[in-house]
Amino acid sequence: MKVAVLSDIHGNALALEAVLADIDRHGVEKILNLGDHFAGPVEPRRTADMLAGLDMVAITGNTDRYLMEGDHDDLDESERWIVDKLKGAPMAWLGSLPATAVYGDAIFLSHGTPRSDETYWLDRKAGKGRMRVATLGEVEAELPRERLPVYCCGHTHVARVVTLDDGTIVFNPGSVGRPSFTMSDPESAARLSPAAAYAIVEQSGGKWHVNLAQVAYDNMAASALAQAHGKANWAVDLARGRQR
Repeated sequence: MKVAVLSDIHGNALALEAVLADIDRHGVEKILNLGDHFAGPVEPRRTADMLAGLDMVAITGNTDRYLMEGDHDDLDESERWIVDKLKGAPMAWLGSLPATAVYGDAIFLSHGTPRSDETYWLDRKAGKGRMRVATLGEVEAELPRERLPVYCCGHTHVARVVTLDDGTIVFNPGSVGRPSFTMSDPESAARLSPAAAYAIVEQSGGKWHVNLAQVAYDNMAASALAQAHGKANWAVDLARGRQR
């Protein structure tokens, strides 16, 4: 089995194009998509059109749920712009997606943890806007009693692979559309990258392997679109990488 896992596209079609082109080089049997597809100030509708043609297993993320369930009268101007771009087939598609999924009886898909799309799994809040790496005990506590060999999650935008004592793998592929630094330890704050991130998961020789990947793309064009759509903070993040 060989699959590509991506998450947190956030409407960044330019980044998605680059990631899909890179995935094509690897001969995967399926793309697994962990949600947060459209919420972002870049190109939500073009992102939707690109995803509509893919053979993939997809689930919803927390921002997908907000777009579907929220009171649209209470949305700010930028959020209303996203919803307007997604009217019709994209919103219907979001509504058809499950919150979690299992692929090949081996890989569990969740956006946050298996129980919550808003809970950070491999990184935890450490106060005053800071994050820390979750302990092995904290990671393990989120797992169901009967386990699969591989669990993937998104939500934090931080790429990380954790292997537990029993061999269970829990990983985050990072974000396609609004990357963060690769790791959330203090040293990595100096290693910001604007590249798009995803992962290739492969089973060979009876073992599972997760290969984290970063793909360069025209992030400055994405930054300019975010700026034009009134989101200066996104523009900065897309231009140079995102620091918590």
